[in-house]
Amino acid sequence: MSSSRYMIVAAVLGLAASGTAQAVDPFTTLGAAGDYTLVSLADSDSGSSAGFLQLGSAAHVYGTIGGRYRVETASGVVVEGDAHYGDGGSLHGGTILGSDDFLDTTAWSDLYADAAATIDGVHNLDATTISGAPTEQCTGDAEAVDSIGSHVLSVDRDSEGLSVYEIDGCLFLGSGETLLIEGTAEDRFVIRVTGGMRLERGSAILLDGIPGSAVLFSLEGGGWTGEPWAQVTAEDGSDDVGAELSGVFVSPDMFWQLGDGTVMPDTRIIAGGVQANIQDMYSTDTITGSPLEDDGGDGDCDGDDDGGDGGDDDGGDDGSGIDRDFDREHPGSSCGGEDTDGPCPWWNDRGFQGGDSAYPGGNSQEMSVLMHDDATAGCSAVALGASWLWFVGAGFAVTRRRRQD
Repeated sequence: MSSSRYMIVAAVLGLAASGTAQAVDPFTTLGAAGDYTLVSLADSDSGSSAGFLQLGSAAHVYGTIGGRYRVETASGVVVEGDAHYGDGGSLHGGTILGSDDFLDTTAWSDLYADAAATIDGVHNLDATTISGAPTEQCTGDAEAVDSIGSHVLSVDRDSEGLSVYEIDGCLFLGSGETLLIEGTAEDRFVIRVTGGMRLERGSAILLDGIPGSAVLFSLEGGGWTGEPWAQVTAEDGSDDVGAELSGVFVSPDMFWQLGDGTVMPDTRIIAGGVQANIQDMYSTDTITGSPLEDDGGDGDCDGDDDGGDGGDDDGGDDGSGIDRDFDREHPGSSCGGEDTDGPCPWWNDRGFQGGDSAYPGGNSQEMSVLMHDDATAGCSAVALGASWLWFVGAGFAVTRRRRQD
């Protein structure tokens, strides 16, 4: 076989492979950075507070903290996990119940790289866009006007099983405004924010039926000199309830200011630098990838999750009011359905009806989740790519046989 023929085959194989490539699941790229409850990852050379983590006297963090340059805790602080610091050292007036450890430059660089890779991966995802407030609202002491109002984000799964939204501009919620994210334990949400975040007292990011570990906010950009940053309950001199936020917030280049009274019941913050005068901060569960990227079990169609801690597979109600029996026979599945020839998973054309599920506000809402045609398009692309691979492989085999003859 001539070299030119080898080059043609290689080129076609490359096109076929690119046609079947899947987008990166950002829940799997965080690595060890996702183990922190609160951490500052920016290089200290990028700003006066970069890589610096400071906790005020009333802070109680239920997890591990870290600062790429330095960590300081005031008297009265309690950290239930470890504290990690860099070349700037640590100064503790509070109590670290775990270990207080130095991490070298390489370790911090790796943590930052994982968080940055997550930001890059999210940037490349297709998203439903919501208009944000002007970025200037998230760059300093701008007047509290032009908030985005209240919004509800519902399940809208793409071919990777992710519901992806973009807030184009500043995520600015005024007092009394909420961003409510509705889903189930089987869902994963990704919210890309392009212009910083500002949460006034009495505002909230709330989750209905979905854990904080399954909601990832990617805050792009950030810095310390006129760049977008994250202000949460930043107003002084008020006894009103602070802002509330749940989810995993990834922003390795952004400065965060967390004010007194901020409520964090199910939260991780991976920041560039942090000043936090907070009280209780409860960590999310372990961050895991989208369950729709695999078959959800051992593949033997027996309804058992033999591969680990997959949860309740008994087909009943797990207490949330939502039927989670995803192991029974489904049309189009290879476990007893009529149509087993299609390349796409059974859930492409199926709607899920949820029961009542309570969210932190105490109300209950009927949830209806409908799968969209995007998943079908994704599966069709995979099937086309597989056909190309078969065609090229057959041609390659014939060419080799001719050469032998």
